[in-house]
Amino acid sequence: MMLVWIMAATAIVLLILLMMSYRANKKLKEENAVLQEIISVKDKTIENLQSSRVAVKDVIENLSSHEEVMALVNAGDSYAEISEKLGIPESKIELIVKFDKIKKDQGAS
Repeated sequence: MMLVWIMAATAIVLLILLMMSYRANKKLKEENAVLQEIISVKDKTIENLQSSRVAVKDVIENLSSHEEVMALVNAGDSYAEISEKLGIPESKIELIVKFDKIKKDQGAS
């Protein structure tokens, strides 16, 4: 009879430990999901910052053509026309124009 009680008590203890482990595992899975989301957001932020850095580097490298681009923009040429005339991609022309606007805005402040 005593052996039955010991086995029953052992089974109950094991069941309690199993339930505690299940809850802890569930909580860890939830925390892991939150951390994975945070990592995903941070990775995207890093990717965006790297893209911005490359874009700024491109603008800086094309500063020599900055005045030519701005003269053509001010003359009314389209980005496509400027791209064709200077052999610069339209995306870089847009960056040069944005950079020029930022520079003028900071000078006006």
